[in-house]
Amino acid sequence: MPRGSPNKTSASSLVKRLNGRSSVDVYEAAKEIWKRGDPRTLRSVIRTLKRGQRALNRAAAAYALNLMHGRTAIAALETAVQNRQEHPKVRGQAAESLAITHRASSHRVLLRNLQDPSKEVRFWCAYSLAEMGDTDALAGLRKLAKEDRRIVKGFWSVSREANWAIRTIRKAVRSKGRRKRCLFCTKAWSGSK
Repeated sequence: MPRGSPNKTSASSLVKRLNGRSSVDVYEAAKEIWKRGDPRTLRSVIRTLKRGQRALNRAAAAYALNLMHGRTAIAALETAVQNRQEHPKVRGQAAESLAITHRASSHRVLLRNLQDPSKEVRFWCAYSLAEMGDTDALAGLRKLAKEDRRIVKGFWSVSREANWAIRTIRKAVRSKGRRKRCLFCTKAWSGSK
């Protein structure tokens, strides 16, 4: 038996579990895929994100892509956020995952979706833009903070998240001084306050 076979079998069984029915098992598989960061699973995880049978599977795939770096993973997450036909929980998880692994275009995707009809998408776009320290988001966040009282199940209101995001971005700008770039993708900040 070739040396790499047990890992490959293990990786394929994780992807099979990712596509299962039990939410506990699906997310345990997603966590294991996320921890391993095995590039051999990337294509299968993206396939699950795009065509998984249930929203649960697609959301777990977006979670697993959280730290799977690379243009392909990021593009799949961006596409999921923008897909208005997709379930809001999948789109929200994809937006949250972009907080960690993203590129300059991810900022634009999240900014556009701050005004999305789904409260989950608005909430997680606000979160990710805060984590990115994107000052371009401040105007949209102020609007959400003022007007959007909808509660995201298991969390709090979009307005509360937007207020937190505004404070987080302002704090990042103050602490970074002249260095106004996203730490992950080197997107230049506009410098607006």
